[in-house]
Amino acid sequence: MKKSFFVLCLCTLALFGCKKYPEGGLHKLSKQHIYGTWKLKEYYLNNFDYSNEIWVVNLKETFNEGGGFNRNYVDTAGIYHSHDGGWDIAGDKEVLKIFTDSTYKITPTATVLATNFTIQRLTKDELWYSFSAANGTHELHFSK
Repeated sequence: MKKSFFVLCLCTLALFGCKKYPEGGLHKLSKQHIYGTWKLKEYYLNNFDYSNEIWVVNLKETFNEGGGFNRNYVDTAGIYHSHDGGWDIAGDKEVLKIFTDSTYKITPTATVLATNFTIQRLTKDELWYSFSAANGTHELHFSK
C-alpha cells in the first residue's frame, strides 16, 4: 500500500511538476534543446500562414552555450547579412530574449524588431516563438 501511494505521488509530481510550452516541449529541457543552429521553415501572422511571402532567404539563428547568438540570412537584394549578439531564456523559461541590433523585413508588410519572444514550442528538433506588434501576432517556426 505504501509503495502504491509513493508511486502515485511520483507520477503526480512528474505530470504536474514539469511545465510544458503551449505547443510542446518541457521547460526544464529548454536550454539543452535550444543549443545549435535553427533554420526558419514557416511564418504566421495572426494564425495565417504567410510562409510563401517570406522575403529573407536561408534565415538561420544559432544559440551557443554561454549565451552567444548569431543570425544570418540573405535579403531580397541578394545581400548576405550576419549579426552577432547574445540570448537568454527568462520569465519562468517562457521568454526568449535575443540581444542583437539586427532587424529585418520578413514580408512586404512585416518587420522583426522584437527582442523578447514568447516560446510556443521548444523540442530538440523544433523552435517556435512569437511576438506581438501593431499589425498582430507573428509566429516563426524553426527546425534543426
